[in-house]
Amino acid sequence: MNFSFSNSIMSLSCVAILFASCGKTDTALPTVCTEAGSETSVLADEIEAIAGTTVTITDVFCDNEELSEVRWDIHNAADHAHEEGESDEGFVLHTGTEWEVLETTSLTGTSTTSSIALDIPLTARGVWDVVVSFVDEAGNAGTDVVTQMHIENEHLPEFTLTDVDGVDPATWTGEQEWSAGAVVVLSGTVADSDGVSAASIAVVRESDETVVWELDLAPDNATELAFAAEAAIPSDAEAGEYHLEMTATDAAGNAMETGFHVEVE
Repeated sequence: MNFSFSNSIMSLSCVAILFASCGKTDTALPTVCTEAGSETSVLADEIEAIAGTTVTITDVFCDNEELSEVRWDIHNAADHAHEEGESDEGFVLHTGTEWEVLETTSLTGTSTTSSIALDIPLTARGVWDVVVSFVDEAGNAGTDVVTQMHIENEHLPEFTLTDVDGVDPATWTGEQEWSAGAVVVLSGTVADSDGVSAASIAVVRESDETVVWELDLAPDNATELAFAAEAAIPSDAEAGEYHLEMTATDAAGNAMETGFHVEVE
């Protein structure tokens, strides 16, 4: 009896030791260890890109034991922030494209270089978020790293807003709030090196895409047209989310859409 009891204790002790040895011992987080100064790294303050070209982002990832994988997530930066304190680009007019990239790549070793080649479409203009997430072989997730990619586009017509009801949009800090019955004065330009054949501004209710106000700018193939438009919000406009929509087509037939969200009260 005593012999059997002693063996049972010994067996349980061995099992406990076995499980302890199989427990997770690597708790160090992987990091991005790219050398400072690279203009095409997620550690850059901003990545510059031109529509119609290819941009390759390259970073070095490090871990104390073994890396596993990295995920690249590129998407339009409009109307959201990834973290408190994220750098503020100010007011940026984006094109309406839904272009985005989500790609996962395997990593090996304790220090390895990984790249992603981005074919920037001719429909993109504005600021895109570049978010990099990565884990090591033990499942430890490094802190997401976010930078922004500013895409210039000379292929499409371009709207510039310089004044909205006496205020420079570059000074805005949040979503615009307009009142039913208000008349909002918009000043700016629309331009294209090939000439602008058509351009319009509209206020659209987002719930059902109803146009509540619209103006044809009649650019007549001008390469640059300055405008001062009075957007009249109907006095009976329903409260809710609206969109100031600006569209243009150049003489070569290239069309674009841009704008921003508005809360009507």
